[in-house]
Amino acid sequence: MVGKMWKGAKAREPVEVYNEKRQIIFSQMHKDPAIAKIWLDRYRNTLGPKGYAGLKAEVAFFEQHRKDLNLVVAADIGDATDFVGVVDGVMHRIDVTTNIAFKRLASYEPLQLEGARYKVAVFDQGRFDLVDINFPFCEHCQGGRILPTAVLLAENHNRHGDSKWSNDQLLVKICSACGEVKVADRITTPFLYDFESLYRDLNEAKHEADDLDEAPIDVLKEAAAYARRASRYLSDVFGTRLVAIGGKSYEITDPRNGDGYWALKFEDQLPLVQDHLQDEYAWDC
Repeated sequence: MVGKMWKGAKAREPVEVYNEKRQIIFSQMHKDPAIAKIWLDRYRNTLGPKGYAGLKAEVAFFEQHRKDLNLVVAADIGDATDFVGVVDGVMHRIDVTTNIAFKRLASYEPLQLEGARYKVAVFDQGRFDLVDINFPFCEHCQGGRILPTAVLLAENHNRHGDSKWSNDQLLVKICSACGEVKVADRITTPFLYDFESLYRDLNEAKHEADDLDEAPIDVLKEAAAYARRASRYLSDVFGTRLVAIGGKSYEITDPRNGDGYWALKFEDQLPLVQDHLQDEYAWDC
């Protein structure tokens, strides 16, 4: 047999396929959104589950916020920008996602250092949460970001040592690099317990359940769920999306005399900042 067998063209990269279909869909979105969505459904297998979900979220965001945010579709040039729009009178780059757990703050920093502002539009059950990720750069070390976190404090007592049946919670701005800590706000609630008390109560409940042969209690799982609920609640109260939540802990460095230091230890962090935020910082506030 003369010559070589034709092996066929090399399969294209998923990102190339995605960008091609994205351009087709948004070109049609400006003409007839209904037709564009029909085409999108036809591309489901071509795009694959992840690509289809991502492009469907972009289309939904464009439909919902095209007018109020004055959206312009951005070209995919590796700058984590799906759209450009106006949020609260300021031009923002907007990155649409179905799962913020896959996003990292470092992806946005090159352009943020040049003054660009970003929002991450998180798609959840048909609606979008615009997450502000424009954390200031630290004026002291120049290398860190000032991140909003929450600290749950121990139970309040009066001067006689009697319980006041309340706890304080702090909004703490902390530099991810140099660890400078600043308390920005403080509230008091009758129902948000500190993590030390939480772990004590959970461990007691676990022992009781074990003794009575009841369903076992996963202490770490329960504590993690509590941390996420508390973080969502305090984000609303403080008016800022918290990236981490934790509490004070006394770390003993010399068991012979009990010497040590107070530290802020985080129980939960957004994956967005996991490369920026340490698990603990020295606490002297």
